[in-house]
Amino acid sequence: MSSISPACQILKDEYDACFNSWFAEHYLKGDTSADMCTNLFKKYQVCIKEAIKEHKITLWELENDSTTKKT
Repeated sequence: MSSISPACQILKDEYDACFNSWFAEHYLKGDTSADMCTNLFKKYQVCIKEAIKEHKITLWELENDSTTKKT
């Protein structure tokens, strides 16, 4: 599935690849500790939240989120 914003597509692809690798190589083998993709997810999340704001989609989660830049 494509990202909501073309500007976020590379971050999405990187996160998806990392998550799939972590899931197959760690989680399914019993290592449920930390997700090695957390930093990629956070970067992708910031990008998506900005794209949602640009599309004027109001979500209450964004109103109270300190990771999203205030405009």
